[in-house]
Amino acid sequence: MRLWDWLEGLGVRILGWFGLSAALARQLIRFFLIGGLAAITYVAVMALVVDGFGGRVLLGAFLAFVIATLVSFVGNALWSFEARPTPTKAAMFFAVNTVGLGLNMLIAWLLERAGVHYLLISLTVLIVVPLFNFAGHRLITFARP
Repeated sequence: MRLWDWLEGLGVRILGWFGLSAALARQLIRFFLIGGLAAITYVAVMALVVDGFGGRVLLGAFLAFVIATLVSFVGNALWSFEARPTPTKAAMFFAVNTVGLGLNMLIAWLLERAGVHYLLISLTVLIVVPLFNFAGHRLITFARP
């Protein structure tokens, strides 16, 4: 735990150089770590369904999305935003993520039409959409009164 505290403190100090408060920096670091855990969960569930049980890819993708989103919601509620996970917050979490999906598609469509290479489109989406989701969850899903 001491190593984690040191690493998180280092990250908070670095993000502080960019003007982020310690609380905001800590939430952002934890949000991205939970996102990584959700991504690993998605791949693991997909592999389990498709390779482990011989299921169809669409079933695997659906189950992987649902379980990874649940991991993301609970992890972010409890750890990143230190909030109680409730059904109302879960609905708001899903709504913010759905808007994030729309933003993802809009960015991809616009940049593709502009002739941008798909890897640069991916990089853009991987930067913009998680930051949008973080802001949405901080300001809407887990907003403090």
